[in-house]
Amino acid sequence: MASYRAARISQEIQHFVTLLFEREVSDPRLASANVTRVEVTGDLRAAKIFIAPLGDAAETAAMMEALQRATSYFRRSIAASLDLRFAPEVRFVLDPAVEKGERFLRALEAVRSEAQQRAQTEKGPQHADE
Repeated sequence: MASYRAARISQEIQHFVTLLFEREVSDPRLASANVTRVEVTGDLRAAKIFIAPLGDAAETAAMMEALQRATSYFRRSIAASLDLRFAPEVRFVLDPAVEKGERFLRALEAVRSEAQQRAQTEKGPQHADE
């Protein structure tokens, strides 16, 4: 039962923080922030909010700094929004899945272009003989 409640609270926090980014947060450094998932501990006292940045490394660093400075604002807002006995300690973390996905797509594109180059080099000599 506790894991079901933690999963439900995680979803509610994700939805609420996403709405905060869209409607209430006016910091331009947070414009590219995207909440990918939220993990809440079983006792609901800590929430790890995973963020997928959409900018370059400098923008990502500025975004993470802005999020760290606004942590208390997010914690107070979550506490006011959700009916919890304790406001969870909020921690923002870059989502490694996004970077892994981007690396996978780059590797896939490299394999695809290599296969196309091989196909072109194999076709070249055959057409020359004809």
